[in-house]
Amino acid sequence: MNRNLTSIRIYYLFWLGASGFIYPFISLFYKHQGLSGTQMGWLGTIGSIIALVSAPLIGRISDNVSNPRHVLQICLIGSATLYLFLSQQSAFIWIALIIAIDAFIGVPTYPLSDALALKIASHQKEGYGSIRLWGSLGWAITAFVGGWIVERTGLVSVFIGYAVFYIGCALTLLAVTSPRDLTQKNDEPRPKLKAVLQALVRDRALIGLAIAFALFWLCSNGRQQFEALYMQQLGASARVIGWAYTYPALLEIPIMLWADRLMRKYGNGKLLTVALLIEALVMGIIVIYPSLGSFLFMRLASSFYYSFYAISSVAYASEHAPAGQSATVLSLYFVTLGGIIALVASPISGMIFDRAGAYPLYIIAMVGAFAAWLILVFTQNKPSISLEV
Repeated sequence: MNRNLTSIRIYYLFWLGASGFIYPFISLFYKHQGLSGTQMGWLGTIGSIIALVSAPLIGRISDNVSNPRHVLQICLIGSATLYLFLSQQSAFIWIALIIAIDAFIGVPTYPLSDALALKIASHQKEGYGSIRLWGSLGWAITAFVGGWIVERTGLVSVFIGYAVFYIGCALTLLAVTSPRDLTQKNDEPRPKLKAVLQALVRDRALIGLAIAFALFWLCSNGRQQFEALYMQQLGASARVIGWAYTYPALLEIPIMLWADRLMRKYGNGKLLTVALLIEALVMGIIVIYPSLGSFLFMRLASSFYYSFYAISSVAYASEHAPAGQSATVLSLYFVTLGGIIALVASPISGMIFDRAGAYPLYIIAMVGAFAAWLILVFTQNKPSISLEV
């Protein structure tokens, strides 16, 4: 097996494994530190404001340097350090400051990692899903272990796990070589950001994707942010919450391989519409019958939704990106656009949660997923971007 392919798979195991430590338990940590739902919402807003600038800026740097691996390593080590500091804070002001700094150097790891994985997959003629599934395996392991550890040692332990895994990611990247098509030649012209943006607005599919994702993220922000707390209110322990994020991730491993085959047969656009439709239907089940059992079924169904979504959304945006600018485009869509939406959605979701609980957030999420599905159905086309330097 090619060294780069092996290394990037191990990288995804550590990288998304680190998120499996943090994501299911971060809202529990904030609550334990005395933060209200509104304050949690503002943390999302603060991070989004910073990421609006940092992600495309660092994405552009990554696209235009000879070896983007080094940019990613700096971001990973910085984020690991910041989360260790975060675990020791209880005052909102210090938590907010650390979240802001991490948004600048930590959030860009998402588009940079996906851009690198897509390049390696293309170079080796492999599907992106064959790489991404290793991230699901890492998530499944750490989400389960995280719940077990939290019940015995407290919430600080998941921050340590996150930092160790991110440092492991940075070390794993040392094994990634730089074949000619994974790097930008020093003598290649660098397109200006204005030219990239002009090319994007000429593509009907990317305009539709932006509108669909803006609506989808706006409506789903709240239910994702407070899902663990809602499960806790319905009687779930930390171990059950960890398990609810574990078994779907295990199922994602074969489903992502299936997603690669489906994309080759039907295209990533159609697979993305199927993902959004599944999400809308599952949210409807929670709305009709809100219970812990419904949540566990929802997490099961999310194996299909998220596997299809994670593979097809990244591939769809990258497919339509101007040549050599995939990290920039992924940053603009998945961080900058997402950040703009979070500026509005996070504080509103926090206020809804404080006043009415989590249930209304699932009604909003259901409507948003259906609307995003309809928009994508009517805006898909084949990639046809040209770019002047």
